[in-house]
Amino acid sequence: MKKSERELKESVIVDMNDFLMEYGAKKLGNRDDLAEVIYNAAKDDIKGLDTLFKDNGEAREKIYKAVGEGFLSDYEGDKSADQINEESKTLVHQAINYLGKNEKKMDDWKFN
Repeated sequence: MKKSERELKESVIVDMNDFLMEYGAKKLGNRDDLAEVIYNAAKDDIKGLDTLFKDNGEAREKIYKAVGEGFLSDYEGDKSADQINEESKTLVHQAINYLGKNEKKMDDWKFN
């Protein structure tokens, strides 16, 4: 992966988490530990977001995964919808791992 591609992917992962944090703040309120709560719900299974937000998968599918899919379809438009779907699942896992490694930064971000 080229440096610019890696940087682009990381910026998408940050965007995915920004959207998820905004959504989480609307659903759960502005908590000091919001990133931690979201990460703990999703780290073992992304469907944990459905339970956390009680939204039948809206955050997971329409916000988190959709942002990743949009990036992949723009950036890798020559791939099939199935390939993009599979790659978006990987991107979602990378984004959750990023959130877990950057909980403090993400929690501090939301107050700015």
